[in-house]
Amino acid sequence: MKNILKYTFLLLILLTCNSQEGKTQKKRIKGLRLGVDVSGFPVQYFVPARQNIGITADFEINPGLYTVAEAGRLETDRKEETHHYISNGYYGKIGFDYDFLKPQPNTRYDMLFGGFRFGGSSFNHQADDIIISDDYWGEYTERIPPNTIKAFWAEAVAGIKTEVFKHFFMGWSVRGQLMLYRQKDAGMQPWLIPGYGKAESNTSIFITYTLSYRIPLLRVPQSQ
Repeated sequence: MKNILKYTFLLLILLTCNSQEGKTQKKRIKGLRLGVDVSGFPVQYFVPARQNIGITADFEINPGLYTVAEAGRLETDRKEETHHYISNGYYGKIGFDYDFLKPQPNTRYDMLFGGFRFGGSSFNHQADDIIISDDYWGEYTERIPPNTIKAFWAEAVAGIKTEVFKHFFMGWSVRGQLMLYRQKDAGMQPWLIPGYGKAESNTSIFITYTLSYRIPLLRVPQSQ
């Protein structure tokens, strides 16, 4: 009887140790995901007057919760019959994404997410070769010198990211934006705000496409 109890006790200890070892082996790898917003390239083909590039970065701070930063640049060179409009500037966004899919250790890093961004932009714009017709002076040209404009907005985000190869992701998102502050220019209305869109609109909806690579950095224990 004593031998049976002894072996039963040893078996329970071994099972407990194996169970704990299995749990500690299940580790989720956290990493910095860096990406490029490629949605501007098709637009650039159809609207050569605008050229923009954007980059993204996110990091999982808690299971399913990611801190996000985005930045980019927009240049426009628009020649019309009556004027030549030029602008260039940068934008930045910070916020978070929440993954609605349950994180799984070592197996799944795809995302079905929703999130929020706070965005801001600073850019210069000017107009050259403005043609003015006058009954007395005839036709002559003027220019509006460069002026710096700032704008800030809030942004709701929903989208997906899929790991098509190991550490390599493709994704898209839908963005709904609400303008919070837009600096006015008495001389000329801006055409586009970097990171936002048409300057005259108080709301905006657009789609982004991203290619990203996830750099594995930390292994953290996670039990299912």
